[in-house]
This record gives sequence, structure tokens and C-alpha cells, in this order.
Amino acid sequence: MNLKRSLRTIAFLLMIGAVIAGLTACRVPASKGPFSETPTSEGLPVPGETSGGIDVGAFATQTAQANPPVVITTQVSPGSPTQGSPYPGPTNVPGVPEPTSTPLTYVEPTPGGLPTTYTLQEGEYPFCIARRFDVSQTELLTLNGLTVNSFFSAGQELKIPQTGNPFDGSRTLHDHPTTYKIQTGDTVNSIACYFGDVSPDMIILQNNLHSTDLPVGEVLIIP
Repeated sequence: MNLKRSLRTIAFLLMIGAVIAGLTACRVPASKGPFSETPTSEGLPVPGETSGGIDVGAFATQTAQANPPVVITTQVSPGSPTQGSPYPGPTNVPGVPEPTSTPLTYVEPTPGGLPTTYTLQEGEYPFCIARRFDVSQTELLTLNGLTVNSFFSAGQELKIPQTGNPFDGSRTLHDHPTTYKIQTGDTVNSIACYFGDVSPDMIILQNNLHSTDLPVGEVLIIP
């Protein structure tokens, strides 16, 4: 009877020992926090929490201190050009005078009498001729049976008034002397009309032209 009681006591003590051992094995040191389970948008642990026993926030701070950012400074010498727009404006605008580095020498027109007739060329019109010869545009239209709404074309012959009455208004449409970049469709006569009181012959003489073909993009000197 005493033997059975002793065996029960020993078995009970063994069970208690096993329970105590199991509880001891499940304890976690209070000095370490749990692993982070909240990932960032890049899938990394949240800074400041521990991951595998490493403090991510402290590690990032130490790395930044060990590797300070490199600052690059650019010294711009006086007079150096500054950075402009990534999309700069065009330098060659049709009809805009081109800058010249040296003074230009302009030829002087040869004095001559007023013609009695003139045949319109491509790119010319009656008011252009009135400006060029400095005659009254009203007299020019009347003398040729035209109005401001009349049609005209290249090859049409105009009678030029001989009364001596000048053009009514400014003869100059665009300032000159200057330079002009040739555009598609330009002729010497149309360029002369563009400026108003310039003679095609003077443009030819000034630029020593030997052909009526004008290369697009080249610059003419307008006297």
C-alpha cells in the first residue's frame, strides 16, 4: 500500500516538472521585441522596429553618418553663359533682319527719269509700283482704268503717271537698309515690294546677283 502511494507521488512530481520545463521553454526575453510584420511599400520592415534582431532605424542612421552625401558645386566664371531653356526659340525668323558683324556698304541708285510704262512681274502689284516710283496711287489706278478691287497679273502693262504727284502715305513698308533671309517662293521683285520703296535692280546690284534664282536660306543685303 505504501509502495503504490510512493509511486503516485513520484509520478505527480514528474508531471509538475514537465509542465514547469515547458513553460520555461516558451518564455521570450523581454529585452527583444517581436519581429516586424508590417512591410513598407518596398517590402522592407518599418524603420525603428526590429528585424531578425537588427534595429533597421539605427542601422540606417549609422550608414548615413558613415557615408555623408557628396555635394558638387559648379563655379561659373564671370561672363560665362547661363543655362537657357531646353527648348530655345528659333534664331532665324522669316522676314526678320539678320544681324551683321561688319558695317555694310550700300550702293547708290543711279539717277534716272520716271518710266512711262511698266510691266508687272511675278510678286508685284499696282500699289507696289506706285510706292517704288513715288507716284500717286489714285492717279495710277485711274490712268489704267483700275480700282482697288481690280484683278491684275504678271505681264500686265501699267501706265505710269507723269504729273509729279507723290505717293499718298508712307512708301516704306519695312525698315531698311537691312538684310533679308530668302524664303520659299521669293523673287527679287516680291522682296522689293515687301520693303516698298526698294528697286529690284538695286537689290540685284547690291548683292551682285547673276541669276533670278534665289537660294532659300541665303541672306540678301537690302539697300
